[in-house]
Amino acid sequence: MATVKKEDCSCPRREKARCAHKPWLVTYREPGGRAGAQREIRFKLKDDADAFAIKVERDKDLGVYINPRKAKQPFSEIWNLWLNTGTLEPGTYANYKSVYSNHFEEWFAKRPIGAVSSEDIAKWEQWEKDQGYKPYGIQVRKNLLSSVFGYAVAAEIIGRNPCRTANPRKNEGRSSYTPVSDDEIPETEQVLGIIAEVPKGLRAAFWAMAGCGLRPGEALAISDKSVEWEGGVLLVNHQVTAHGVCQITGSRRGVKRGTKHRKQADSRRTPIPGPVVEVFSDHIDTFGMWGEGGWFFESPRQPGRHPSYDWLLRQFKDAAKAAGSPQYTPKSFRHYFVSECLHANIPLYEIAQWVGHRDTRTTETVYGHLRTRAFKRGSDALGERIAGDLSSFRGKIDAPQVIDLDEEQAA
Repeated sequence: MATVKKEDCSCPRREKARCAHKPWLVTYREPGGRAGAQREIRFKLKDDADAFAIKVERDKDLGVYINPRKAKQPFSEIWNLWLNTGTLEPGTYANYKSVYSNHFEEWFAKRPIGAVSSEDIAKWEQWEKDQGYKPYGIQVRKNLLSSVFGYAVAAEIIGRNPCRTANPRKNEGRSSYTPVSDDEIPETEQVLGIIAEVPKGLRAAFWAMAGCGLRPGEALAISDKSVEWEGGVLLVNHQVTAHGVCQITGSRRGVKRGTKHRKQADSRRTPIPGPVVEVFSDHIDTFGMWGEGGWFFESPRQPGRHPSYDWLLRQFKDAAKAAGSPQYTPKSFRHYFVSECLHANIPLYEIAQWVGHRDTRTTETVYGHLRTRAFKRGSDALGERIAGDLSSFRGKIDAPQVIDLDEEQAA
């Protein structure tokens, strides 16, 4: 059992209330009976000492005891433990380190892991919003934070995860994905305008994003082997990445087999519109292919290497600015693809497979609201279709007669 006793200090009586000494000593053992280590902790006030003594015994009984000294470790140490536990792909590892230095380090690095509260997390979220970051990105980074604190809970370093707050509607889950807004989706004219400003050797990649729904890294990894020319189908099973992909190209930057939410052996198939097939064919006729894989796109500065995503992003930004649409990003072309598919009444589950979403819930969350536009289009189209057929019935449909039951019985 925890014991509480007072060990008086030598300060004059009239100064004891203001002195820095903590006279109340709590002595207790960690779980494990006699094998448990004996601990001591001091408090300024007796009430605080008594409360801690009761809590530590209750936590031992419930099996939720946490060593307070472990919780004093700085967040940076726990982050490094979490980051280096298990195996991460080099690209993911580099991305996590970048997120830490740009978003977490300033706020949490030197803080004791056990001192970070839910209020601190809320303040961090507000700071992210004030910096202009979009809700989806903030939620993704919060999920990362939650994973770190969850690791600390599982390792019995802290007792609770500050990223998880009480929710009276526990079945009301919140997705990290947010609905795309109308101003994030370009019109066809804007897509054409941006692509017209892109260097000719890169236009096929932009059409792969706008016409097939590929991510930028996937678009840069198109090869002759990934195109089923007769069937008009694109096999998406590679992506260009910047870190540690030596298994194909032998260089630090290269093509990785597998795509987001897919294992290396998995791939997805997406249709290629006829005009995009022609674009791909024209690209090969004009610029040829390189390497054993028959890759479409080659680095302009380093022959025999794949171009980088950063280079594609710079080309997109310059083209969008020249076209008078600087608000768009490469992801906007993916939004355009899904939007046009929905407008064509293609089922969500097919679109989800084409663009490589984890499941249809992602597609529903991000793009589901766009389907409401189809109701009006459907109503207008059906109205135009049947308007002529109903014209011959106008004025000839009799109104229903109301029968008085009392008069009918009297008759």
